[in-house]
Amino acid sequence: MSASPLPVDVPSPAERKRALEDLLRARRLQAEAPPLRGEDPRRRPLATGIGEVDALVGGGFPRGALSEVHGPASSGRTGVLLGLLAHATRRGALAALVDPLDRLDPASAAAAGVDLARLLWLRGPRVASEEPSPRTLADATAAVATLASSGIFDVVALDLTGAGRERRRLPGATWLRLARLVEDTATAVVLVAEEHVACGPGGATLALEPAAPRWSGPPGPARLLGALAARARAGRDGLRGADFALAAL
Repeated sequence: MSASPLPVDVPSPAERKRALEDLLRARRLQAEAPPLRGEDPRRRPLATGIGEVDALVGGGFPRGALSEVHGPASSGRTGVLLGLLAHATRRGALAALVDPLDRLDPASAAAAGVDLARLLWLRGPRVASEEPSPRTLADATAAVATLASSGIFDVVALDLTGAGRERRRLPGATWLRLARLVEDTATAVVLVAEEHVACGPGGATLALEPAAPRWSGPPGPARLLGALAARARAGRDGLRGADFALAAL
């Protein structure tokens, strides 16, 4: 006498679809989860390590695309840049920063977690004026193109802060060519500036604005700056927003 198999509840197509959507949604929230079978880890977005910012841009800045971070002074743009460089180099990847105005403070970068041994820093010449020469900025964009097409860097950043006047003199095709150049690579190219510059197809736009600073004690001459609060908006229309804070170094 043979035993009959117990009935098994087979999920419906709608239930399977819902379970798959839940799994994919959960994986998008787990930036460090192991890759799925057949998934190319090089195509994963590059996170900044700032949870609120990464959530706005789909887990991080996309590879193979031109993205941008822009905002006025004290809006957190340098903190986001250092977070991106730190997150990449801590994972053992290589990163590059093209810095035509020589603005990077290596001590602050190291304090933010950047592995300086894995960062290629291309510095522009120090000049008396605030603006770089047209040649300096042209050389900087050419350097970004060379580094991005090399295929050895996870992220290549160009700091255009303080170069607004000369940057506006560059041909508009400069950014279009750069976006096309990086399309078939696993590199994220990120522009940093005071205002909108350019964003390629598939890239992320992050607009920052400053909020009230956070102090470590009551009002008075002895209090210290504890954190810088800011607000980020993502997308060309800036419809998605989030508040975040960066600890003072």
